[in-house]
Amino acid sequence: MRQFIFFIIALFCLSSLKAQQEITTFGLQFKPILSSELINTGPQTQKVGQIGFTIEPRSGYAFGMVIRKGLNQQFSLETGINYTERNYGLIITEDSTAFRGESDFKYVIYEIPLLALIYIRLSERAYMNTAFGASLNFLPTDWQTLGDYWQHFSQRESWIQPSLLANVGFEYRTYDSGYLYLGLSLHRPFNNITTAGVGYVEETVSGVRFEKESAFFDILGNYLTLDFRYFFHEKPQYKQRLQ
Repeated sequence: MRQFIFFIIALFCLSSLKAQQEITTFGLQFKPILSSELINTGPQTQKVGQIGFTIEPRSGYAFGMVIRKGLNQQFSLETGINYTERNYGLIITEDSTAFRGESDFKYVIYEIPLLALIYIRLSERAYMNTAFGASLNFLPTDWQTLGDYWQHFSQRESWIQPSLLANVGFEYRTYDSGYLYLGLSLHRPFNNITTAGVGYVEETVSGVRFEKESAFFDILGNYLTLDFRYFFHEKPQYKQRLQ
């Protein structure tokens, strides 16, 4: 946590020294979430007695605003705020009855990222950039969901979770219509975001629900995103001062 705080302070200090040289621009982004076992986001399975429990990440998305501050021709800083929805699938099976049921639940998380970008110019208007930084993730509440034969409760490790961010992408800068951007991002929390408890329940004649078996899963929360961004056109600040 101390290293994370030092990183944030250092980036803001750098911004205060050089922030007036280039462009400050505002953008919008939409990021579909891509689940991949390559980053440890595959299904998790547990067997308790004759009951099998599986939790697997499914499609999700993030969207929000981006503020980019140019430091010079090669470096920029980015920040903003994102609304993120993480969807998970739940599969419960019972050996004795060959029962199989599928349901789902979701997490809603708010993110404030801070990234340092490095540009590589490919042509007059096309650029490749790579970025590295961190994000503060805000988990507003614990989550509880109920189904006909199951119940789920996810407890936050903390209401705020820092994460590492890495990004690579390409952008095309028009003369007067803004920037178009396509990229790929990796989001990796430092710790588990929640512990998910799932119970297989039976309902008695009186309507009282009893939990037959239960399992617990540590949810790390890694994910990849495909990033679509649009930045509105802004004039360079140093040109504005010369006019």
